[in-house]
Amino acid sequence: MAVDRKQRRDAVANRERILTAARNALRDNGISVDMRAIAAAAGVGIGTLYRHFPTRESLMQAVTATDLDQFAGVGLPDGMSALAGLRVLFTVTTTQLLESQAMVDLLAAGPPTNADLERCLAHLTEIGRTAVHRARTDHSLAPDVTATDIAYQLLGLIRIAQLIPGSDTRTLAHHVDLVLRGLAAT
Repeated sequence: MAVDRKQRRDAVANRERILTAARNALRDNGISVDMRAIAAAAGVGIGTLYRHFPTRESLMQAVTATDLDQFAGVGLPDGMSALAGLRVLFTVTTTQLLESQAMVDLLAAGPPTNADLERCLAHLTEIGRTAVHRARTDHSLAPDVTATDIAYQLLGLIRIAQLIPGSDTRTLAHHVDLVLRGLAAT
């Protein structure tokens, strides 16, 4: 019986080492990272990695689900106009995402194809609804801006962040300004 517990502890430890190595590799290299490199960084064989995570997608899901949960938890800051709140939200969100190449890759890869991404898009659309509702009184957004427009603008900024070399925050801030000028009331 003690042998089984030892194996379970080893298995748990292996899984945690794999997840830590995957987080680091994905943060630095994005979702195209080589699975053998993750296994080597975790100090396990490729078979052990695949025993815990049978597919690349299952490993990506385990690593990025936490990041998506954090991303889905953001909201429009209180006490400011819709436009000012979107500036804060867009800047903070895209700056944080630049720290994880895997998240940028995942969110910029195209239309949402799984439940986590769909939930994220729904959350961004809800933020857009809050901004549009706030703009009805502060008139900071153009009258034809919709909640979906705001969600897709943030996803567009994420795609731009993916293309910016070296995580250049000044260039990203410039693009946030460009997006906000397009959403702003004239």
